[in-house]
Amino acid sequence: MPRSINKTYLLKLSSYAKEKAHGFGTIILIIFSVLLLIIGKINETSLSIFKSYFLDISSGFLTLAGKPVNSLSDGFYKINDLVFLYSENQNLKEENYSLNKWRDLALQLLAENEELKKLLNTVKKDNQKFITAKVISNSGGSYVKTITINVGSNDGVKLGNPVINNWGMIGRIVDLGKSASRVLLTVDINSQIPVYFENSLHRAILVGKNSDLLELKFLKKRVLLTDKERLMTSGEGGILPRGLPVGLYLSELNKKEEKLVVIPAKDWDKLSTLSVILYDYNKKL
Repeated sequence: MPRSINKTYLLKLSSYAKEKAHGFGTIILIIFSVLLLIIGKINETSLSIFKSYFLDISSGFLTLAGKPVNSLSDGFYKINDLVFLYSENQNLKEENYSLNKWRDLALQLLAENEELKKLLNTVKKDNQKFITAKVISNSGGSYVKTITINVGSNDGVKLGNPVINNWGMIGRIVDLGKSASRVLLTVDINSQIPVYFENSLHRAILVGKNSDLLELKFLKKRVLLTDKERLMTSGEGGILPRGLPVGLYLSELNKKEEKLVVIPAKDWDKLSTLSVILYDYNKKL
């Protein structure tokens, strides 16, 4: 892989060139100074005229002498930038090649998954219908955790419909108007959601505590829980659809806790745009 030119070496080379140029200019100035002293002793008027001409000539000479040095220094920096761009381009090509391999693997696993579903004669689930909603108010209270959104029964929303963000379920519809609805957040003390652990399939009830964490209740004793395992809605009771992520279990939070706690869906307290799942539980039943 090409290596970038050492910038310290460029600086040393540039400094060396400038030092030599300055030394050469200093010698010339010393010689002219001696000549000026001699001329000044002979004729002061001639000295003034000579100084004027010398100033013009020396300034132009120093400017011309400095241009090659500056051009050389700039050239080295440009060469270094080109080598760096080439090296960066090679790294991007390698990353792109690696990403393509992962993409091919993902497509292969997807195809394999579809084949396994066919072998198991799996019934494909109906796609859930969504509607996008904006938050128009927040209770902000210590004892009630609710928000109001700008969709209602005119938009097909029903009581109990789950409300989600990009990370999972953050609440459900508890009050319904024609063009607005009130959402009870999962962290509210009145919220109780039947859930299961995504991998181990242990069932429990997830209860809000009006805090940044949720509490697990009615979990069987002496069960082995896996760190960073998601909790999903179980669909028991038919009100909520099955398989919506609600929280995340972390072993670190439960080392010294008498009660099991869970982190709710990410960014539940930074709500702006949400989605309501238009789940008709009467039809499902």
